[in-house]
Amino acid sequence: MNNFLRTSFIFVIALLFGCAEKKPAAEYVAKVNDAYLYKKDFTYPPDTNSAYRNEFIRKWVITELLSQEARKNNLAKSDEYLELSNKAEKEILKSLWLKKYLSEKEISFTTKELEAYYNSKPEAFKLLHDAVLINQVYFSEYDKAIQFRSVLLESDWNKTLKAFTNDSSLQASSNSALVYYYEIGAGNLLNIINELQPNEVSLVIPLRTNLFTVVQALQKLKKEEVPPFAAIKKEVEKTLREEKQKLLIEEHLKELYSQNDIDIKK
Repeated sequence: MNNFLRTSFIFVIALLFGCAEKKPAAEYVAKVNDAYLYKKDFTYPPDTNSAYRNEFIRKWVITELLSQEARKNNLAKSDEYLELSNKAEKEILKSLWLKKYLSEKEISFTTKELEAYYNSKPEAFKLLHDAVLINQVYFSEYDKAIQFRSVLLESDWNKTLKAFTNDSSLQASSNSALVYYYEIGAGNLLNIINELQPNEVSLVIPLRTNLFTVVQALQKLKKEEVPPFAAIKKEVEKTLREEKQKLLIEEHLKELYSQNDIDIKK
């Protein structure tokens, strides 16, 4: 979904939250009179972050308190409210129609097409910050992480990872991941990655109880550099898709202009 649609969709969701329905009171998270907030109404799982959960609930309660007070004072019948509601309705319909229209347009790219686009617009993919390309693996057992590193030193990343695919202590892995240094954060891991030479493999790094990682630094990149295509293939596809969607919308608007009675007075 392109940036325009995403912005419109967020607007729609925000509006809908302000118009809570009267629902059965079972298993609600919060309520204000007859308005109920449920777990499914959170923008992402509420148990993920207690601070986020509390702030979301606080804002929801404030919105309900003030909007209910406005209704008690008949503002829902005011001319200003009706005018704003009409504008909001049109924005919602516009967003829904574009979402439907684009969903019916099949947009797909071959790797060759993506590479051609990447090569034609390198400035679009320059890094905003210093970054590093890394291979990384996580194990829940220190001995397994040691074993993985030992095998890797005698082989290559893909073959080694394949050999450990069914190991129950393997928690996660990433291949040729582009990571900004600020995403790594301060601490031991950042210091170790900074010291690694291209293709060098780190020692086993304890992250916390029952979690250990091994990192292979592939390439260090400076701000304004263009990363290798393979490292940002998904970003290239996303950018090209958004560009194609924008063109589709422009073509659709041209059709609508020709099919409808439009008069713009100067």
